[in-house]
Amino acid sequence: LLLSTHNFAVTSLSSIMIQLHIPVTLLILFFTPLHYAFINTPPSFATRSTSQTFSAQTLSLTAKDVTPAKEIKVGVIGCGRIGLVHLGAITQAPNVKAVIVSNPTVSKAEAAANTYGVPKYTSDAMEVITSPDVDAVWICSPSQYHADQIKACAANGKDVFCEKPIATDLAETVEAINACREAGVKIMIGLQRKFDQDFVRVKQAVVRREVGETIMLKLYSHDPLPPLFK
Repeated sequence: LLLSTHNFAVTSLSSIMIQLHIPVTLLILFFTPLHYAFINTPPSFATRSTSQTFSAQTLSLTAKDVTPAKEIKVGVIGCGRIGLVHLGAITQAPNVKAVIVSNPTVSKAEAAANTYGVPKYTSDAMEVITSPDVDAVWICSPSQYHADQIKACAANGKDVFCEKPIATDLAETVEAINACREAGVKIMIGLQRKFDQDFVRVKQAVVRREVGETIMLKLYSHDPLPPLFK
């Protein structure tokens, strides 16, 4: 669930383009390698005639005008299983650098920092959220902390990637989304399973009415493997 005021395209590693309602300056690349990094949308040539011929000089000048992507400095909250998955992806992604990690058991934060070359670690999530070195925060903590941490990120002007769910009840979910909207920060929720081939096949079966009238779907995966990327 991603809500804001402008459209932008998110490109997953599996080349799936989705139009999402959040500001255009962020392209988030995470999971193997990371689906979440921040870039500017290139100029659109949609208004030009398809029959128009471009010279080599024109193409060369256009390429030179492209601004290199800014390096995004990331703080990661939570060094459990999923936090380490994200740290592994972050370290492989271009133009993204983890600068601080946190975990209530500080020895886990220290171990993660040493493993992935992160310069700072702490036991306090708020140190990540308030760090002046951090552009965006990865929230990989237990679900009951998500809403408060999202709102804290919004209050400190930090863009957010958060593992699902946003919150553990509807009211907190709405509050967290509104906090990001009002602060003008970007938020994305890690709900990547919708692109797995098995999930896509289930949707096809429903849309094609291969299974009759569908009233409810119950899906159990128990995280057997990471999503497949081709």
